[in-house]
Amino acid sequence: MTTGSTQRSRPRLTRERVLRAAVDFIDLHGLDALSMHRLGAELDVRAMSLYKYVCGKDDVLDGVVDVLWSEIPVEPRTRDWRETVRALAEELRALVRRHPHAGSLLTSRKTLPEPALRVCDAHLRVMRDDGVPEQCAVALLRSAVTYGIGHALAELSFPESGAADDDVSRFRRTAALLPRDAPDNLVRTAMLLCSDCDMDAEFAIGLDLMIQGLDAYLRTRRPEATAPADS
Repeated sequence: MTTGSTQRSRPRLTRERVLRAAVDFIDLHGLDALSMHRLGAELDVRAMSLYKYVCGKDDVLDGVVDVLWSEIPVEPRTRDWRETVRALAEELRALVRRHPHAGSLLTSRKTLPEPALRVCDAHLRVMRDDGVPEQCAVALLRSAVTYGIGHALAELSFPESGAADDDVSRFRRTAALLPRDAPDNLVRTAMLLCSDCDMDAEFAIGLDLMIQGLDAYLRTRRPEATAPADS
């Protein structure tokens, strides 16, 4: 009776539940720790029970990418293409920061997740409707997606600085990363690149440069597109 009651009270296993458990496991223990055996243990089932819902670890990892992309809102909050692109890059950066151990899967898995395609399709539609030529919209969307994910992944690899970090401690931290025989000009360059900075501000600057660059390009195209044909 106790065993039957326990089985009835256990939540039903589904593919979605398996994949979300995988995301939670990776968040807690790291990507390298994930195995079918340990994932089964997290769900209180034997590993073999999982194969009814996933084909193996590779399928789980591809499914984790689906779950991550499903956290990104499909429909943009605005119909302005500039703010749409900005918001998507910010959402992706926040996604990686929420899931630092799983974030690398967004770029390493060779898959085209349906949730990602739905997001991109909705954002391309807004850009086209707002007057951006499709080829330009695709190019900017690719750049914004890569930038949002890549910037967040790069942030995770940066050495952490303390609240009371000063020039000396920053120099020591940077010097520890350099070859001992690095020339002075490259040491100085490393200090410039690794100096304490506002990552939020730098991220915003990069987005501004991309968006303003396309804006300027479109302004040079529009007079040609609207000019009357020679009679």
